[in-house]
Amino acid sequence: MRVSGEQPDHESGPTFVLVHGAGHTARVWEQVQAHLGARSVAVDLPGRADRIAGIADVTLEAAITSLAADVERVTRGPLVLVGHSAGGVVLPGLAARLGEQVQHLVFVAGLSARHGDAVMNTVRPDAAEELAIRLRSMRDEFADCMLDPLSRVDGMRAIDAKTAAGIDSLNYMTQIVSWAGVPESLPRTFVRCLRDRIQPRALQVALIENCGASAVIDLDCGHTPALAAPTELAGILARIAEPRAIILG
Repeated sequence: MRVSGEQPDHESGPTFVLVHGAGHTARVWEQVQAHLGARSVAVDLPGRADRIAGIADVTLEAAITSLAADVERVTRGPLVLVGHSAGGVVLPGLAARLGEQVQHLVFVAGLSARHGDAVMNTVRPDAAEELAIRLRSMRDEFADCMLDPLSRVDGMRAIDAKTAAGIDSLNYMTQIVSWAGVPESLPRTFVRCLRDRIQPRALQVALIENCGASAVIDLDCGHTPALAAPTELAGILARIAEPRAIILG
């Protein structure tokens, strides 16, 4: 977990909670945090850094519980939740867990599903059985593995980022997403990456609909703007947090 900036009061703006995507850790947000000019907390999903868990077996509920505990420990007041790619899958459950503190959800090329559905049914509806078999195989092969552990952990093995990305993606995309407890009125923005080779335009349209985004902001970059366009992404987030901000998609 990486905390940046001073704890704001209720009048100085929200804290940004930054959730990384598949194959990343909280460190992917370093440049965004450096340019944000606001309090931010970059959290690690279980199965990496110091969040000890077998990365292939992390449930959505366990991820939400872990993230909520981190956020509650180091923040107070209003929050803007930001999820990149697979990190978008946890945003509804995290928002429900954190309650009225949450002011805005931001999906940065974020994966999303409608209530009671899995992201896989949007991304690859024709390959559910094939991908379920692949995930079971990954869980057998990479049991008790972690990405980039901060120190040696007995009984756990380290894996590389590319391998972790494949595991994360399948693991989170096959789990059922719940929007229970998330007010329909909660603002949601989708940051669309115009040179995204992972998410073709038709898929982006479907993901925008799934998360109920009322605003879409385009970035001329690839799939991971935290690395490709951190200054621009920080500017977008800062504008989203402005009181009475008007966002045109």
